Amino acid sequence: MMNKNELLEMCKTIREDILTMTHEAGSGHPGGSLSAVEILTALYFTDIFRCDPKKPAWAERDRFVLSKGHAAPVIYSVLCRKGYFGEEHLKTLRKLGSILQGHPHRQSTPGLDSSSGSLGQGLSIANGIAMGYKKQGIDGRAYCLIGDGELQEGQIWEAAMTQLSRNWIMYVRS
Repeated sequence: MMNKNELLEMCKTIREDILTMTHEAGSGHPGGSLSAVEILTALYFTDIFRCDPKKPAWAERDRFVLSKGHAAPVIYSVLCRKGYFGEEHLKTLRKLGSILQGHPHRQSTPGLDSSSGSLGQGLSIANGIAMGYKKQGIDGRAYCLIGDGELQEGQIWEAAMTQLSRNWIMYVRS
C-alpha cells in the first residue's frame, strides 16, 4: 500500500499519462479522465480494491466498471501502473491493433472487468456483478464510476433503485 506522498506522485504520473496518450492519439477526452484520477488512484493503490495483476482470473477479486467509457485513458494508465501491461502500450491509444481502444474493451485490455461506451449501462453491469457475487457467496465487491452526463439516463436510475447487499458501491463523479 502506498503512503500519501506516493499516492500524490501516482496521481501526477497518471495525469501525465492521460495527457500523453490523448496527445499521441490526436483525439480523446482528457477532461473526463482527469476528473477521475484521485478516485481510481485511491481505489487501486490503497487497500480498498482487491485485485492482483499476477492472478487476473482470481474469482474473489473486486471488479471495476467504468461506465463513462470515454474516460478510458484514466483506467488504462491505472492498469498499466498497477502492472497489468507495459508502459509502451500507453502511446498506442486509439491506434489500429492496439490493446487500448477508444472505449474500454474487456477482451482487448488486460485487467478490465467490463467493456463500456454507451452511457448509462455501467451501473446495471456493476449491479449484475454484485448480484452474481451474492448468489455465489463470493466476498467480492463491484465498483462503478459514472459521469454526470449519464445521470439523465433512465437505466441509471433503474439500476440505482436496485436494492443490493454490501457488495454494491457507487461512485459518482463528473
